[in-house]
Amino acid sequence: MRLWRVVVLVNLAMGVGLLLGYVAWGRQIPQLQREINLARQRTAVQGVEQTWAVQGVVRAVLPEINVVIVTHEQISGYMPAMTMGFRARDPKVYEGLEVGDSIRFTIRGIPPNVLITEISRQGRS
Repeated sequence: MRLWRVVVLVNLAMGVGLLLGYVAWGRQIPQLQREINLARQRTAVQGVEQTWAVQGVVRAVLPEINVVIVTHEQISGYMPAMTMGFRARDPKVYEGLEVGDSIRFTIRGIPPNVLITEISRQGRS
């Protein structure tokens, strides 16, 4: 086979591959836009202070950085269920908490900067 035919076939294959990739990628754009709009609707309104009451389980208390790590349920309009650390407004809020305590706590703030303002112990898990 002549070299020019190889070059033409390779270029043709690359062109067809790029075209098909672009078409496949372009078909996903409307779906991605719908998902972004849905995510924006679910997230909290930025710039407005909000309050949420949440249930969870204490996984760690880090008094040196004023953080309580909690496995919590879904926080409606803010975030899905997960394990994460929340800063406490005051160290007295988490006094007496132990790892494994089931708690009900209140977070307040402008997302994503929220603080635990109250904690009530429900028992041990």
